Amino acid sequence: MEEVLRIENLSKTYKKKNNEVLAVKDISFKGYKGEILGMLGPNGSGKTTTVKSIVTIVEYDKGQIFVNGIDNKKHQNSVKQCIGAVLEGARNIYWRLTAKENLIYFAGLKGFGYKQIKDNLEYFLEKLELKDVANKQVREFSKGMQQKVAVACAFITSPKVVLLDEPTLGLDIETARNMQQWIKLIAKQQETFILITSHDMRFIENVCDRVLIIKEGSIIANDSVSDLKKYFMRKVYHILLEEDLLDEQKNNLEKGFRVRFEHTDKGHSIYLTLENDSYLYDIFEILGRKKQSIQSIEILNDDFEDVFLEILRRNGEKI
Repeated sequence: MEEVLRIENLSKTYKKKNNEVLAVKDISFKGYKGEILGMLGPNGSGKTTTVKSIVTIVEYDKGQIFVNGIDNKKHQNSVKQCIGAVLEGARNIYWRLTAKENLIYFAGLKGFGYKQIKDNLEYFLEKLELKDVANKQVREFSKGMQQKVAVACAFITSPKVVLLDEPTLGLDIETARNMQQWIKLIAKQQETFILITSHDMRFIENVCDRVLIIKEGSIIANDSVSDLKKYFMRKVYHILLEEDLLDEQKNNLEKGFRVRFEHTDKGHSIYLTLENDSYLYDIFEILGRKKQSIQSIEILNDDFEDVFLEILRRNGEKI
């Protein structure tokens, strides 16, 4: 695979009053043509600082960043030509411009004329369902529609590297699903490297080829979604009861196990993540104290959110 992004020993410290906060600590990773890389981590873990360092918004203290082989400290203007980005929602669009005008304007900032982006302009308006509102000012749009315009602006010049911060922000379920298919298609067709930060675990799981997990400014995992799930996945038991548990029973389960409770029209659900099936005997002993009627028991696969939490847990993160 051809390398288009390389980060070597990136470090950044912020000074706040009399204190110093180490936001990013000696981070190194690479990105490749056509790859979609997810970046996950708790709030304050260093994701935003890393992304803003790549796009030259943040001046980092140590390390090097190369975008398409270009040093982003020495040649900032050249690097900006290679990058498209959506940062912090839809703040990188102008509300008094139309959707079409935004696309033309942001392409123009990189030196691209209308004729150079005409085909992309029509394609993105069509694919992101913006064609019918192309000539409306984006201030009239919903948050989700504004987000789609912001994403289109990031891709309009066919950049080598695209950075997307929460690309599904404000989107309904159907639109978010369409967005994930579209992003996968663009990465393959245009051979673009796409770095995504998101709290939407299902989106990350369905879209990304590889995932970085960052904690306290350091990378604690760097692997494919499938391999991370293989290494960290455990059995989840779903027990459906007719009646709710007593507070005492819930407390006992919470003390000894990873457990989640849900109430629906079907009944009262208990979700238990177990490392050993023999723990089921202890669980049934707790349930037997009220003799709740069990409607069903099923084994589920750990979802990627559980895998993410487990990786943080094994690295000392309190969940």
